[in-house]
Amino acid sequence: MKKELSELAAELDRHASSVTIRKGTALFHSGDVLSGVFVVRTGALTLSIDGPNTIYPPRTIGPGEIAGLPAALTGHYSLTAVVTEDSELGFIPGPKVTEMFELSPRLCMLAMRIMSDEIARVRTALKETPPMEDSQEQGTD
Repeated sequence: MKKELSELAAELDRHASSVTIRKGTALFHSGDVLSGVFVVRTGALTLSIDGPNTIYPPRTIGPGEIAGLPAALTGHYSLTAVVTEDSELGFIPGPKVTEMFELSPRLCMLAMRIMSDEIARVRTALKETPPMEDSQEQGTD
């Protein structure tokens, strides 16, 4: 999968404008409407679900990785992305990403494979997470 990710990131980055973002800046929040997709050139971002969540713990991404890719297909971000160290990013506006996918079925398939693997990873984590018990059923003294 690393080869597919680096190939897609490189192609997106060819069409990106460069932006420098300071540590602590939120690029987007879960539920926000798509503005665009980000390719990390230098620095790092943390992707997380808003609020505490042990099923999907925060994940840090770095150079050569992509933030906001699922939103390019759904129109809304599913995670929150925060810059964790000063970063240079490539930014591709949402309509440009859509146009790229429409013009290149191969790029679209790469994106779909990457997202399918992520969905499978989340499903595996959900299966491995023990069910939460209702505190009332546990009998507290």
